[in-house]
Amino acid sequence: MSAPFGRRMVVTTIAVILAIPAFFVLSRAIAAWRQGYDWAEMDWDDKGYTSLKDFLRAADVGRRPVNVNEQSCVEYYLYREGMTVKIVCPRD
Repeated sequence: MSAPFGRRMVVTTIAVILAIPAFFVLSRAIAAWRQGYDWAEMDWDDKGYTSLKDFLRAADVGRRPVNVNEQSCVEYYLYREGMTVKIVCPRD
């Protein structure tokens, strides 16, 4: 095995190893973006800002209308479990 071939093999192997998680993150980002949420809306933990983790989590979060104390609100829930992530009601 010659030195240039060995280097090429190492570089190709590293590129393939890095391409797999990059593809996963890119596909999650596209799925999150297609949800149509505003950036501020994706603050799932109500910490005051939206992180990259919150953005990527948006791919797993759905939105549905609910009534809370006879007021129309929006519930954000996890697709898989149906658990409520947060409920947002308009302020009076």
